[in-house]
Amino acid sequence: MRATFTFSTNKLIVCTLLCLFSLVAFGQNKATIAGKIADSTLKSPIEHATVAIVTAKDTTLISYTLTQNDGTFKLSGLPAGVETKLIISSMNYGTFRQTIVFKPGENKVMGTILVGLKALQEVVVRGERSPVVIRKDTIEFSAEAFKTRPNAVVEDLLKLLPGVQVNMDGSIEINGRPVSRLLIDGKRFFGSDITIGTKNLDAELVDKVQVYDDRDDDPDHKLTEMELSKVINLKLKSKIRKSTIGKIFGGAGTRQRYEAGGIISTFRDTLQMTAFGLGNNLTHTGFSSADLTGLGGFNRSGGNIQYDGTFGGTGNGGIEQMHSAGFNINNDYGTKLKLNLQYGYYNYIKDYKTKSLTEQRLDNTLLTTQNAGTEHSKMRKHTVATLIEWKPDTLRWLRFTAQLNIAPTGDVRNGTTNNFNTQTPQISDLFSEVTNTSQTNEFNDRLIYHYKRNKNSVTIFQTADIRNSGSDTYNYNSLHSFVSAVPSSVLDRFTDNNQRYYYGELSSAFNHDFNKMVSYEVFVQSRFYLTANRVTALDKSQDGLYENFVPDQSNNTIRDHYVENLKNTVTINLKNARIRAALDLEIQSLTNRYHSDIPNLSKWYAYLFPSVNYVNFKKHFQLSYYEMADPPTVDQVQPITRQISSLETLTGNPNLTPGIERHFNYSYFNYNTDKQSNTNMNFYAGVTSNNVVQVSTKDDNGFITSTYANKNGGWYGGGGISNGKQFKKSRIWKFGLGNRLSANFGQQSFYFNGDEGTQFNYAISDAPTAVINYKSTVNLNLTYTFTKNITTYRGVNYPSVSTIYHNITAAASVNAPANFIFDLQYQYRYNPQIPAGFSKSANVLNPAVTYMFLKQNRAQFKLSAYDLFNQNTNVYRYAGTNSITSGETQILRRYFLLTFQYKINSMKSK
Repeated sequence: MRATFTFSTNKLIVCTLLCLFSLVAFGQNKATIAGKIADSTLKSPIEHATVAIVTAKDTTLISYTLTQNDGTFKLSGLPAGVETKLIISSMNYGTFRQTIVFKPGENKVMGTILVGLKALQEVVVRGERSPVVIRKDTIEFSAEAFKTRPNAVVEDLLKLLPGVQVNMDGSIEINGRPVSRLLIDGKRFFGSDITIGTKNLDAELVDKVQVYDDRDDDPDHKLTEMELSKVINLKLKSKIRKSTIGKIFGGAGTRQRYEAGGIISTFRDTLQMTAFGLGNNLTHTGFSSADLTGLGGFNRSGGNIQYDGTFGGTGNGGIEQMHSAGFNINNDYGTKLKLNLQYGYYNYIKDYKTKSLTEQRLDNTLLTTQNAGTEHSKMRKHTVATLIEWKPDTLRWLRFTAQLNIAPTGDVRNGTTNNFNTQTPQISDLFSEVTNTSQTNEFNDRLIYHYKRNKNSVTIFQTADIRNSGSDTYNYNSLHSFVSAVPSSVLDRFTDNNQRYYYGELSSAFNHDFNKMVSYEVFVQSRFYLTANRVTALDKSQDGLYENFVPDQSNNTIRDHYVENLKNTVTINLKNARIRAALDLEIQSLTNRYHSDIPNLSKWYAYLFPSVNYVNFKKHFQLSYYEMADPPTVDQVQPITRQISSLETLTGNPNLTPGIERHFNYSYFNYNTDKQSNTNMNFYAGVTSNNVVQVSTKDDNGFITSTYANKNGGWYGGGGISNGKQFKKSRIWKFGLGNRLSANFGQQSFYFNGDEGTQFNYAISDAPTAVINYKSTVNLNLTYTFTKNITTYRGVNYPSVSTIYHNITAAASVNAPANFIFDLQYQYRYNPQIPAGFSKSANVLNPAVTYMFLKQNRAQFKLSAYDLFNQNTNVYRYAGTNSITSGETQILRRYFLLTFQYKINSMKSK
């Protein structure tokens, strides 16, 4: 019998209020300190000095902040009744220290604190140095100020640093900005990832943690801090000479579930070599993204094989079996030359079932369409990627990346479609079976060269993308009609579809700094696109062979598309702001060759696109505006009528012209070091003119004919506000609260059954989150997401549609008693508008217990249950063109799995 659960909003509100009251009560006993830092000789205020409060006993950091422009500072939420130490430090100045015991609720005012210049031979006693130091754009944390548990890794250390958030997937944010790279003593010892060091390097080896902006691809400092990610540099107590890390694992479970694999990396100074292999039928890769980028270093190539399906886990439902293998080699030749080579092989087999229900109001009736289908698909994929990075000196650097993909695929799909309306209980039954074999081969590369000397800089870009794909499709449709208006028919057709896509780009940018305030850039770019689509359709003859040519379903369309740009940009740097204005002359030349009785079409278009970007560094926001042209696709202009099925046709329109898009953006980001809180806002809007829309007719019996047309009147907008706050004031309890509120809206014109109307789509979502950590032993993450979608119409008499979605996720981990880890993941999904025949709600519970043993807990047994209540399902609902569609896709359901894993971790120091 299926277990049932109910969700009470009132209970959630009560629990949330209790937590808030507890936090308020917790903060009433805290103290505050304020003051001003000034030069002892000049009596002038010192800006950006580091002010830290640590415990006097073991110098564990409690809180820190930076002084403002006038030298003032304030720290709140400090513990009372505990002996603490105030440590003040700044570049070129000596360190100020004072022991303080705060009284409950005390507001201590220190007045003006004078500090003198640093003595040349000043000696810092270990345990007395400042836990946090700011040097220009670098924040440096002293590892000894943060106490970790025995056998802790770097990730455990980072969780204790103020402003650092380690997410469930291993990704890291610092002051609300993502971390892109991790260095060891300034070198890419572990590659350009963040998880290999954080999850495998012992915390006790780290002396200092440095954080700064990642400007590797921004040598001219064109990007703002809001657009940059962060780099973590670990300064070690002793240098690592060589290491070997990795893991091997294997497991078996109920319902014939299994997984097995291994990944191992060996390092020799800056040389990294990785090999991996795995197989499972659990619909996931067997390696997390952290394993792939961390243990494997698979993000150093500049390619994207860890994200494009090479390792499986396509994530769109179904039951998937996959096998994969490959290698990765990284090597840094000093600081000037870096090389990478990687290869991946991927093989998967996937089976899944789908069903959907569509209700569409027509002039005289409500048409209902029921679909049910199955699919069996296979893929084999080979990927080779490489990277070369050369930095001979501080003036020049070059980066080259390339990737080759070879991917043969095949799938068999079959399904049934039933149509009925309010007048006719059964109109037609359609059975379809599609067999498809295809192969896609693609090569792409990108070259960037940058040179800067004095006030001038030159950047050259080269990009190429060559893609060939072909497919052979056998399409069988048997339509059984129950009404005279729709004749029964059989469609048995073979379609040979060959596509070619070539893209090339060559561009250069010259930048000149007239002075510190004004600079000028000229950007020249040439792009070439060749897109070819050859379709040959053959029907089966009486001899049982596919040899009857279908001319109106066949065509060979080739498009040559040239785009030339000349962009002039002026940048003005003000005291606390920057203005960048540009004018972009763009010329597009389009030639469509149809190889039919339709004459070829050649057109060219000239545009003058303005753009502007304003950044206010003091108030932490930026505004931007830009324009662009968007030509129609080759499929949209191809002059043939495609027979999608016995009930649907789609005709291209060779007279389509490019659309124009105008985009507005606003973003705001601010991190308050004292309060350890961040606020991030992003708003956008766009207006489209002459955009491509679909023109469709659908009769009462469900037959659809469609084509394309240009139409004005499209626009969209939206944005989001997210904020978060960390409560790392206690050495035992640590809390984190956050919220993400987002909304988007848009309108688009449409043509349906002769009606010209406008469809409006609105969506709003709110996702509060909470993170609780107790002594690094108990971790709890909670998220509740509420989403509402509204679809309305204008110009037609269509009813509005509203859908609501609730989602609660919780993840808990307890590292106790010794050698045991208890994990629990829970998700509750609720769709109240889902019709009968589909699951309105699902409770997905995934518990697991892990037992670790051997030296440094390198071996472990893990017993896990996936979807304990056997309710997991993928249900969706959406509205469009006076219709409502609800659907469900088969995904993996309940199983139990016992896995053994052994972790390899051997490191030797110099």
